[in-house]
Amino acid sequence: MECILLSHVFIRDTEQHKLEAVEFALRHWRQNNPNTYIIVTGHGLQPNIQQYCDHIHWPKTIIEEDINVGHPKLVTVGLNHAIEKGFTKVLKSRADTIHSIKNIIAFCNKHIKDKKLLVTQQTRLDKMEMGDLFVYGDAVIMNKSFNIKNWYPTKTGLTSLAKNFFNLFDDNNWHDTCLNHLAFLDIFDLKWIDFRKNWQTLKSHTKEMLDNNLKDEYNFYWGAMEKWHVWDKHGNLIYSKPKMGTITTKKDWK
Repeated sequence: MECILLSHVFIRDTEQHKLEAVEFALRHWRQNNPNTYIIVTGHGLQPNIQQYCDHIHWPKTIIEEDINVGHPKLVTVGLNHAIEKGFTKVLKSRADTIHSIKNIIAFCNKHIKDKKLLVTQQTRLDKMEMGDLFVYGDAVIMNKSFNIKNWYPTKTGLTSLAKNFFNLFDDNNWHDTCLNHLAFLDIFDLKWIDFRKNWQTLKSHTKEMLDNNLKDEYNFYWGAMEKWHVWDKHGNLIYSKPKMGTITTKKDWK
């Protein structure tokens, strides 16, 4: 009984170019996770993805207050459905991205160990911020962490998610909460390919992506094009824009 929740995508009437990327992403998710229950929550124009997922919640009206602040409403809809279906763990990612890993939940289970959630970059040890795009682990803990009642006002979902998660435990500070209750992997480990700014380049390589065999794929990992997290072929973080502040890595966590 495995569950994937894909969210964080909105498509306006003028953004039909996004449809193709999301449709391929769902094809990849299904092919590489054939026995997993897949939930998709998005808004605006709906891509043709019914054949790839088990449950879709996709209102036609854009939920403006969800955008750029972690999509708490649509994530909560998806998590509530997962819990109602009896899933105790959920993997949450973006619907316009893929991970070049066959059966990614089995992969994540090897790394989460006894922690509540598994997270990646944009989660920081030195500042109360928690990445809201990729999360895997306890469905109830995740749902409480995306608690809408305590989300707004906010400028970023990173702080709202971190505060909600921190308040679930009795640790003295954020650093201890992270190390006691979170497992951490780098984006490089998760092989997380982002289609937002890369689709025009990558759409001629669909076979390689479906086979998880894209050459130099680290150049297309989430945040690489924006220079938020740039990796070399060995998985070393070699550059990040100064405005991003300190980037926590797996080495820091260990």
